[in-house]
Amino acid sequence: MSDIFDETEENLRADKWVAIVKTALPIVGVALGGALVLALGVWGWQKYEQGVSNTSSETFQAALDAGNKGDVAGAKTRFQTVAKSGNAAYKSMALMELAGMAVTDNNTAEAIKDFDQAASVAPTPALKDMAVLKSAMLQIDTAKFDDIKARLTPLAKDGRPFAPLAKEALAIAKLQSGDVKGARADLQVLTLTLGTPDGVKQRAGDVIQAIDSGTFSAAKAALALPEAKAPAMPQMPGMVPAAQ
Repeated sequence: MSDIFDETEENLRADKWVAIVKTALPIVGVALGGALVLALGVWGWQKYEQGVSNTSSETFQAALDAGNKGDVAGAKTRFQTVAKSGNAAYKSMALMELAGMAVTDNNTAEAIKDFDQAASVAPTPALKDMAVLKSAMLQIDTAKFDDIKARLTPLAKDGRPFAPLAKEALAIAKLQSGDVKGARADLQVLTLTLGTPDGVKQRAGDVIQAIDSGTFSAAKAALALPEAKAPAMPQMPGMVPAAQ
């Protein structure tokens, strides 16, 4: 008799599990289907991004080529195309190129706007910091020191891609605001810090000498040297360097 009850109990257990499996199958199917759709979606997006990247690269290079040949209008049009529809990296670089053109045209306000936009879309710390640094350097003569400090202080932290240049720019801003003593101290640190690029050390030393000689105007002139420009555009894989 007990065997009959045991068999019945086993059948009931089996029926219960069959019912659970039947109920779960549609859910599992939906989940698997959703996973497949998600996987296909990711794959499709990656292919799309690759296509955008390739197109951006080609258009950006065409813009550089046009600029090297003296076709400024053609270069600008192509950079504008990349800035509107390129992937993040090339969009950021195109905006910085457009900002450089605005500087050449003495349109500082447009250049600052382009640099700030380049920073906002930059996908890497190097591109972002470069754009912020270039924007800040355009505003050193006109903006309040506190505004420049707010922009550059994060960039000046150790480990950031352009920390020495950001520290140099902060010293420049102090000097421009009249804080000669603070600027000299910051520049002195730069000359003594291991890892500071030779160009930065040289400029810092020149300005310190100008400050010590009492020729404040000479110090400001030293800061305006072409060598004190922000870093050049980094090269993307497969890009031909632009003519300097």
